Amino acid sequence: MSRRTVIFDLGGVVLSWDPVQAFNAAVDAEQARRLMREIGFAEWNRRRDAGHPFAAGEREVADRFPQYAKAITAYRRHFDATLTGPVPGTSAVVAELAKAGVRLLGLTNFSDETFPIAERRFGILRRLEAIVVSGRERITKPDPRLYRLLLDRYQVAAANAVFVDDNPGNCEAARDLGLRAIDFVGADDLRSRLVGMDLLGERPEVREPLFHTAERIAWDESVATGAYPWSGHGATFEAEGFVHLAYGHQIRGVIDRYFGRFEPEKLVLLELDPTRARPVVEEGTVESFPHLYAPLEAEMVVAEHAVRGGFTDPD
Repeated sequence: MSRRTVIFDLGGVVLSWDPVQAFNAAVDAEQARRLMREIGFAEWNRRRDAGHPFAAGEREVADRFPQYAKAITAYRRHFDATLTGPVPGTSAVVAELAKAGVRLLGLTNFSDETFPIAERRFGILRRLEAIVVSGRERITKPDPRLYRLLLDRYQVAAANAVFVDDNPGNCEAARDLGLRAIDFVGADDLRSRLVGMDLLGERPEVREPLFHTAERIAWDESVATGAYPWSGHGATFEAEGFVHLAYGHQIRGVIDRYFGRFEPEKLVLLELDPTRARPVVEEGTVESFPHLYAPLEAEMVVAEHAVRGGFTDPD
């Protein structure tokens, strides 16, 4: 019997995407939207997703719309800016499915030229066993050939698979091939639907306090800027896919193992409210740790504790 499988679209489901952000390097937001409207950006971009080279597409725009000859290249040159972060909540659902033993695959309309940028940047994509990229196959959703390619290549039985996409037409194409499909409107709805399909249970409630060790300078900067980009020492949230947390009895081991070279006054121990952080508890090589599959935000923090003598007393 084929293993239970969930197949994720990426843009708009796992990763947030806003093309205006790339064009902003060359023009303002209003001009970017005018450019996109006048050149028919959706269709132009669909051809990139189908494997047509950016260079050829840029020449086409330059020939037809000389006023946009330079601006159109901003999309490719600044593509990284279009990926504005993980879609809130989806990463936790992905982690829970993996923990439940569900097989995870990706099926995305994405240019083969730009996909490596996303692949390098976002650690959550490593949770997917494999990703079928339209630009590599030169076929885009909702063409049924792309779905069949994934099913055949990875020996997935359609009846045992669930497809998740924010495009209703793509979901309808999946249903026509015998897959169950979820029209993505948000992570909470997605999780509820997966519970209804018996792929997930109710999330276990974590009641005890959670802690995150941070460099004092990094945390102070995040309070000033409103953004804390880190997962743990030396790794960003995006690259890791989650933020490292610990229970009270794990603090000393974490600090000794990963922060031993820091003077205590250079560190701060953040205490988080588990009802706000809503972690996923995952097994490590020796013990289980809570992980936060979302950026750590100031409103999750209920107290800051000093670190003393290589470990802390959070009293």
